[in-house]
Amino acid sequence: MKKSFLTISLSLILSLQFLFAQSYEIAGIEKSDKEDMQYEILGKVGNRYWIYKNEGGIATIAQYNDRMQLVKQNDLSFIKTTNLNGIEFITNANNVYVFFQFQVKATVYAAVAELNSDGLLVGSPRVVDSANKIRPGTRLKVFNLLESEDRQKMVIFSVNTTNANAIKVRAITLNKNIENINDAEISINATNKKSSLSDFALDNNGNLFCLRNVSQTGMAPAVSLLYLSASGEEVVESPILNNSLLLDDIRLKIDNKVGRVILNSYYAGSKKGNIEGLYSYVWDISAKKEILTNSNRFTDAVRALVTNKRNLKDAFDMFYLDKISTQADGSFVVVSEAAESYSNRTMFSRWDYFYGGPFYNPFMFNYWNRPFGFYPWTRFGWGPNPFIWNRWMNPYASFGYPSITYNANNIALLSFDIKGNLQWVKTIDKKQTDQNVDQFIGYGTIENETGMIFIYHQKQKGVNQLIVNTLSKDGQLIKGNSIILNEKNYEWMPKMLKQVGEHEAILPYQFKNKIGFAKIQLK
Repeated sequence: MKKSFLTISLSLILSLQFLFAQSYEIAGIEKSDKEDMQYEILGKVGNRYWIYKNEGGIATIAQYNDRMQLVKQNDLSFIKTTNLNGIEFITNANNVYVFFQFQVKATVYAAVAELNSDGLLVGSPRVVDSANKIRPGTRLKVFNLLESEDRQKMVIFSVNTTNANAIKVRAITLNKNIENINDAEISINATNKKSSLSDFALDNNGNLFCLRNVSQTGMAPAVSLLYLSASGEEVVESPILNNSLLLDDIRLKIDNKVGRVILNSYYAGSKKGNIEGLYSYVWDISAKKEILTNSNRFTDAVRALVTNKRNLKDAFDMFYLDKISTQADGSFVVVSEAAESYSNRTMFSRWDYFYGGPFYNPFMFNYWNRPFGFYPWTRFGWGPNPFIWNRWMNPYASFGYPSITYNANNIALLSFDIKGNLQWVKTIDKKQTDQNVDQFIGYGTIENETGMIFIYHQKQKGVNQLIVNTLSKDGQLIKGNSIILNEKNYEWMPKMLKQVGEHEAILPYQFKNKIGFAKIQLK
């Protein structure tokens, strides 16, 4: 009887451990899924997981079941990849909208198509807008897509900078059923030919926001926040006046919950100086004006929380902003990661990535996006990824260029109250490195009712595992159960992780010269 009771108890414990364990399912690799394949993880549609693939000029939607078995692969025959200038997706519970742009002679067209839950085309693609006088063969992405946080509005916009005296923004707003609800053309006076726009964002009311960067000889760019009303009838420019701080890598975040726009940037006191703190700028949407600025200077106690170096002056010099998470009470958390690159000849410092930091080159980052990614070296287009480079190819390691080493280290979490005052700092300790490629380092995130979950890959004592940390809603940093990865010779891509449910995500991996996908389930 005693033995029976112990057996039952042991079985119950094992069952509970299994119930609350993290798990993963691996999809088989298709012959066509080569390492240079273009792909995008779209999410869960119906009860299947969708992944867009473009291999050899053939565009398809691959559909996987809960076991990550391929059950269907639809050709997107309406897309001609030979003249495709860009493609983006809006994924819903039972359908997907495909926004694509293609070029015919000197005209680029923006079109939208709907796919049903079976991956089949609904009706015919519809041309939404067009742009003329685009040089054939340039594959220029003219149109950009944004979706509001509440997922009720989308905007397709283009920016025309051919006129030195004015920047023209054309914006077409759609509702959640991709029906046109507004068409606006906005003219913005240009300070000079070196004036450009970046970091566009859309609020829940359909208003556009962006940064204007004006190059200045021998100085960092002058920056201002632009408000472009949903109707297109109003433009408000608010200069970010700062005479004493050198701002680096400004990030824009809309807080729809309290109707504010938040800008954050690390700052230095002088060119090529150490990072001294974090600058915050807050703009009220209803009042249409700046309501506060705050420069939080880091103390040695704060610096000691993000590094184990004895010299604390440069503790934040290799940290770069990744994202800003807003809270219900108007407070916010800034997430940044320590990243660096060096060769066997020299190491790149923060200030080697041009004036104003790694993302702050208006000539590269025209319009709204950072096309090469998050890390500072992507400033130059460095850092091979599954969309661009061959796994074993370093495009800079020939013709006299050295081999490049990429490091992605600690993640710093900095919490600020509604007035921009620093409340606390927490750190996720990690150390990752790779040669000539960077897609196998970094981290991914899942956000749900528990908070923000950070996932990264680590190999320790010959064991490959995904490390899981959760920043709870009340600011607690909790170490979760790791996911042990049993496959040998698999290389995982944590920064390409895509959340597809409250507690699940799709994670790409590479095996030899092929790309595959795994589903992660967090309990």
